[in-house]
Amino acid sequence: MSDPFGSGRRHQSPEDVSDMRDPVPSGPGEGVQREVAWHSLEAEEAFSRLGSSALGLTAEEARRRLEQHGRNEIPGEGEIDIPEMVLAQLKNPLNAVLAAAAVISFLAGKAVDMAVIAAIIVFNTSMGFIQEYRAEKALQMLKSMTSLEAELLRRSGGEHGGVLETRVKTAEVVPGDVLMLEAGDKVPADARIFEAANLDIDESMLTGESIPVSKTAQPVPASAPVADRKNIAYSGSIVTHGRGKAVVFGTGMQTEMGKIAKLIGETDKAETPIQRRTRDLSKKLGVFALFTSCLTLVIGLLRGFEFTEILLFSLASAVSAIPEGLLVVMTITLAVGAHRMVRRNALIRKLQAVETLGSVTVICTDKTGTLTTNQMTLREVVVGGTRSVSTTGVGYAPEGRFEAEGAPVDISHDEELSLLLKAAALCNDSSLRRHETDEGVKWEINGDPTEGALVVGAEKGGVRVEDLNSALPRVDEIPFDSKRMFMATFHDAGDEGVMVCVKGAPETVLAMCCEMAEGDEARDISEEDVRDATESAKRMASEAMRVLGVAYQMIDRDDVADFKAKLEERVRLLAFLGLVGMIDPPRPEANGAIGLCKAAGIKVLMLTGDHKLTADAIAREIGILDRGGTVVEGRELDGMGDEELDRMVEHARVFARVSPTHKHRIVEALRRRGEVVAMTGDGVNDAPALKAAEVGIAMGITGSDVTKETAEMVLADDNFVSIVNAVEEGRVVFENIRKVTKYLISTNTAEILTIQAALILIPGAPLILTPIMILWINLVTDGLLDKSLALEPKEEDVMDEPPRAPGTKLVDRTMVQNVVILGIFMATGTLFLFSRELDQEGQESARTIAFVTMAMFQVFNALNCRSRTKSIFKVGILTNKYLVVAIAASFALNFLATTVPFMQTALGTVALSFHEWVAVLLVSSSILVVDEVRKAVRPRVERALRKG
Repeated sequence: MSDPFGSGRRHQSPEDVSDMRDPVPSGPGEGVQREVAWHSLEAEEAFSRLGSSALGLTAEEARRRLEQHGRNEIPGEGEIDIPEMVLAQLKNPLNAVLAAAAVISFLAGKAVDMAVIAAIIVFNTSMGFIQEYRAEKALQMLKSMTSLEAELLRRSGGEHGGVLETRVKTAEVVPGDVLMLEAGDKVPADARIFEAANLDIDESMLTGESIPVSKTAQPVPASAPVADRKNIAYSGSIVTHGRGKAVVFGTGMQTEMGKIAKLIGETDKAETPIQRRTRDLSKKLGVFALFTSCLTLVIGLLRGFEFTEILLFSLASAVSAIPEGLLVVMTITLAVGAHRMVRRNALIRKLQAVETLGSVTVICTDKTGTLTTNQMTLREVVVGGTRSVSTTGVGYAPEGRFEAEGAPVDISHDEELSLLLKAAALCNDSSLRRHETDEGVKWEINGDPTEGALVVGAEKGGVRVEDLNSALPRVDEIPFDSKRMFMATFHDAGDEGVMVCVKGAPETVLAMCCEMAEGDEARDISEEDVRDATESAKRMASEAMRVLGVAYQMIDRDDVADFKAKLEERVRLLAFLGLVGMIDPPRPEANGAIGLCKAAGIKVLMLTGDHKLTADAIAREIGILDRGGTVVEGRELDGMGDEELDRMVEHARVFARVSPTHKHRIVEALRRRGEVVAMTGDGVNDAPALKAAEVGIAMGITGSDVTKETAEMVLADDNFVSIVNAVEEGRVVFENIRKVTKYLISTNTAEILTIQAALILIPGAPLILTPIMILWINLVTDGLLDKSLALEPKEEDVMDEPPRAPGTKLVDRTMVQNVVILGIFMATGTLFLFSRELDQEGQESARTIAFVTMAMFQVFNALNCRSRTKSIFKVGILTNKYLVVAIAASFALNFLATTVPFMQTALGTVALSFHEWVAVLLVSSSILVVDEVRKAVRPRVERALRKG
């Protein structure tokens, strides 16, 4: 038996167009019942209920129904709501604290302070608004899945009017319209299919099913779940193969997509950790300011100050107790984190999500397109029934090779494998397309993804499919049918006759074979051959591959019609070539990303609409599911109460065949257990769960518009690795916020302690710092240093630590202890130099040296705050170039504040001598030594306590 690949002319067979002559509509279609199980009805009953027919509606009737049912749209998808975005920014609790401080400043007659605080509120609101507005604009650019028009059948008018195919805007599709569905179309509404010719539809955006669904016109049981309703075309799904007709029964909010949109609207958005932490910090700052103000008032009255004078000063000290720069720096830190994430393919829509990502304890991820490539790939070929050959390479790019036991296989010298690949590529309606883009070469499949995998596999083996089709033009075919379970094509092989290529379900193809191909010959197929091939098919299926059998035969031209008829009757006429196994493979980098999550203490859960077997295989391959772990199916959750589900989610890692409601319940269960949840997804079915999670993450390429609108973050590359990168950046952001918080609070604490200690300990002394000096320190010295701390690079072990507890506060007990120690030390050093200078040089010089000492304390304290636990010498003094510049600028500005005449007048300072500057630097730099000692001693003390 030879391999007949000669030259010839390629021929495309014409499409078979059915002439439908169904009855005209019997009613107006009023009172359409959405509770009807349309999938369980016969087509004629569906037409009757809808007041339509296979001939469609008239334009006049369609207009009337459009007025009755409304446009085929989901509300809420419109322009960016700018006022709402601004209001959301103003709701930050720290804004309320600052607003109170502004009022106090006004009452105290401190107009400059009030203006500065008001400017800070405006700046913070603007920064947050600009970030989210830019993200929304970028999101609108990502929306590339919008279908603008739909092809319908419409009657031209009258009871016996003609029938026309017409295109209308999808928003104008109404119940009763008849859709014309072809490969490449996006389904505009929910519709009952009444005619299907090899019709396959990709419903992954709705059901999570990675493989297109073969559709039928036959009724299915009323109890069938969404994923099993084979005669329904859902709004938003994509036709991948064949053609069909369907009558619309649901539009707008009455579609499955609309139901999910309603569930989204009914779901309350989870409060983010940064919101909880900011609210907690705001309360503490308010109490601290009130306490210090009252304490200053009492001490001043005891010292004999006039009530009005000390009251105004107490109000000023209350403002001083609030680190007004903190809100600005928090916003800048979040914005910097968002910018870093964009560079790592994560677009942040809500600024607060940046920090929340760093708090994530659980990532719930979809499978298709997130952990996998969403590109069916030929993974294994079994030649004959036993010889296994694997392939390398992932996706539609024809890059890779064939291997057997780790060694490369030369297709040109393997006649059996070559013949199998060619037969699979010929018995195929898909094609491979190459596109040049700005990012490089992009490969796409036109047609069914499973068939596309066979085309790509043949190309990897050196078979140019386009040349193959030219050399062996198709002259006839038996299209695939879900009842027939096979497809056959007939190809002109020149002098060799006609080559028949068949592919289909393994058991079906084996039952049609009488021979086993071996090289260029064939022998009778044995029971052992059938058993071996069947076992291989079962093994491949258990590894989540979609398995097809491939066979062929050479016949004379005159025998085509007879041979075709016998194939329809399943007569054993073919020579078996082998099996092909396709899979939507894991992304190459997914395994490493899962491992990084485990090292970071983050649990990863897979929630997919795919089958249990597929979910199990993928989850084990990438490390989500460990030995002994099992997959939970969605139906197991249906009768499960919340308490039982809460216990299950503690240990379960993979959920298969889950519905939108299941995903929503799983996320809610995790949140009840105190987890901080990031939920990823691309389909509309994921949107309610995305909203329920603290961080909703949508796919930018394959994600639906509804999902992108719901999410806080959109992945530009649909890659799970980008989520892990974003979590890493989120952890860096949280640490930087804590560093800045510690720095600013320690500054304000030192100022308050210094003022109050001076009032108590130095009788008759003037105020040690004036309000304008405090303002200078807070806005000029601290204002430079805190922003540079916000740009601190990540520490190497940021992903080696477990997730911080959801209840972790920005200011915890350890930080309070550290701040108090630093504050007391800074106050002591400042008071020491102030009192010494007061005795020797007088009031102006003493106040100046106190002012400069406090400012320089902040400069050296910034170095302390670069790490909570590591020595500055281990972190590296020069690793944050922004801080180095800020330190130099702060020193220069403070020097100028004591030497430039107009600044001396504004601040009330005088020039200091060289010896005085040396004293200031020696005292202020001691704060660095103090904290270095703490960092060195604390770990040893903690280890000793644990041993004890």
